[in-house]
Amino acid sequence: MNRYLKLFIAGLASVLGIYIAFQGENIEGLWSQIVQIDKTAFYSANILLLLSCFVRAYRWGLILEPIEKIKLKDLFASTMVGYFGNGVLAFRLGELLRAYSISQNRSISVPQAFGTVILERILDLLMVLFVFLLVIPWFPFEFEWLRMSAILFAGLIFGIMLFIFFSFKFQWNYNIQKLNILQTGFGKNIIHILNKIFDGIILIKNTKHSLAIIFSSILLWFMYYSVTIILLYACNINLGIVGSGILLIIGSFAIGIPALPGSAGTYDAGVKFGLITVFSIVSDKALTYALVSHFVSYFPVVIVGAIYFMMGSIKISEIQKSKVKI
Repeated sequence: MNRYLKLFIAGLASVLGIYIAFQGENIEGLWSQIVQIDKTAFYSANILLLLSCFVRAYRWGLILEPIEKIKLKDLFASTMVGYFGNGVLAFRLGELLRAYSISQNRSISVPQAFGTVILERILDLLMVLFVFLLVIPWFPFEFEWLRMSAILFAGLIFGIMLFIFFSFKFQWNYNIQKLNILQTGFGKNIIHILNKIFDGIILIKNTKHSLAIIFSSILLWFMYYSVTIILLYACNINLGIVGSGILLIIGSFAIGIPALPGSAGTYDAGVKFGLITVFSIVSDKALTYALVSHFVSYFPVVIVGAIYFMMGSIKISEIQKSKVKI
């Protein structure tokens, strides 16, 4: 798809998201709710989210170690540069920016570094799916259609995970790639994703840090879960242990919707819609949480990332010309 068309679609999604999020809201009343949130909880969430970036950097170092051992401070710097890129650049160029940053003055190549970033994406996706499967059986849905949709989605996820497991176990991927239906553009994208998943499984399986990678992934997402609970408390919303996990998943999917940098509009609309539909939270309180959590997940990491970016020597123009596939 043409980059300009992608940018147009992303911009349209963000504009629609902003419109849906703020439609019918009283801005003065909304601002009054925002300034009244628990400040201690708000600052605690900011600190915890920044600490989670060290855990992410540590996990990335474990993945990179078979290629090159890199100091944690350098991994953290590149991780934050990546967050900065995702926050201000279109097409999630922050992922590529992160790979460029860590490869500077090192033996590791940009494609190699970018491959490990892709693996991190896959690990995060698997953790989201794991959390979803973990909490969904315990959640008392108010509407039957929501319950059935969640069960069907959970079944689909479980089926996909089983398919990936058996494909790897019995090496079905080599035969799957030969299917005619997968020789089209979309089919080739599926093959590309599957190959990345299999490459990641092999890398983790062969490294001596397999357990550490799994543990750090669990710790990382527990920290995200804790941030969610803290911010709910800050906004005077109580969803319980299971409900907070459901909201974490909703927010994760909302961030994944194609939009302008920083998930402008789409995150806010998605989280607000989830809180209203699934939890019956009133509209203004739902939007208050969406905006506060968006602020916490965006500004601290982008500001720290911008500092590290300005301290480096990366040129955005070089990355935009890159032929590495995102």
